[in-house]
Amino acid sequence: MDSIDIAVVISVKDDPRVVECVDAVLAQTAPFPFEVVVVDNGSRDDTPRLLSSRFQTNPSVKLLAQRGHLSEAWNTAAQTTTVSILVRIDADARPLPGWLDALTRPIREGTADWTAGPVGGANVDVSIVARYYHERTEAYNRRLARDADLRDAVPSWNVAYRRSALERAGWYDPWQASSVDWDLHKRLARTGARGQFVKEARCVHYHPTRLWDLARKEAWYRTGQYQMALKYGFLEMASGFSLPLAYGLLLALAIAALALTPLAWMALLLLVALLLKHWVEGVRESDPMWFYRALFRPVEGFAGLYGLVRGLVRYGVRRPVPP
Repeated sequence: MDSIDIAVVISVKDDPRVVECVDAVLAQTAPFPFEVVVVDNGSRDDTPRLLSSRFQTNPSVKLLAQRGHLSEAWNTAAQTTTVSILVRIDADARPLPGWLDALTRPIREGTADWTAGPVGGANVDVSIVARYYHERTEAYNRRLARDADLRDAVPSWNVAYRRSALERAGWYDPWQASSVDWDLHKRLARTGARGQFVKEARCVHYHPTRLWDLARKEAWYRTGQYQMALKYGFLEMASGFSLPLAYGLLLALAIAALALTPLAWMALLLLVALLLKHWVEGVRESDPMWFYRALFRPVEGFAGLYGLVRGLVRYGVRRPVPP
């Protein structure tokens, strides 16, 4: 075990699919030894029992329990190891063959301090919502592949970090309700850490299957991005606010039109302009579901607006000073 220098750390809460994830990680063929650390974050279902019965006697798997924020639990679990490379994958994701070797190679070879790989849908055919989310994510993967130097807004579904880079950047921030990955990756970039996209390091992930799930996820992300605006400034986070604020303006015009009828035309023109923008973006990204963006992007816009308002109510306009 002393020769192990790579650990795959997975945080989970109430998600039995983590067993499938760990099995797929253990099945990886890699030219180096590695361990898997699974930290349960207060599950109330059968997840802990399933993990224990499946992996308790496996010397390559360490099972832990930690209350609190999912990312705080991930930090704690990662810090129980002494490895120099830490990998994160979501509990509801499944790596494909060759994933671990490909994802960690740039770090092992010294050409990157952190890496990320593409994520596809594990449940693409379940619903039109899952298909839309899959195709939108694949379009993002293609954008990343065209420029292998990673930008900061990369999800933590499928990432690896040099331990020393995490220590300099400060790990995941437990204060963040969501968007903890974007926040960490911003801090990595500010320390000069080099990120690289590895298109061969592929995994699949269970995407939202219902419109309500899509809206709730979008609102959750935007609440975390509001927190980031308190940390980095609203100007720097403007790209994260553009969609919800556009639909906020649309909503304001629609309400005002109840008293001033001419504003209804302005609201209609803005709606048409937004829908055309969504379609053009989808076509440019070669998204086969481009037409459905006119349905789903407004849902995301209004859900994101709710997330921003929730962030304002919960966190105010100033970030608390850390103790």
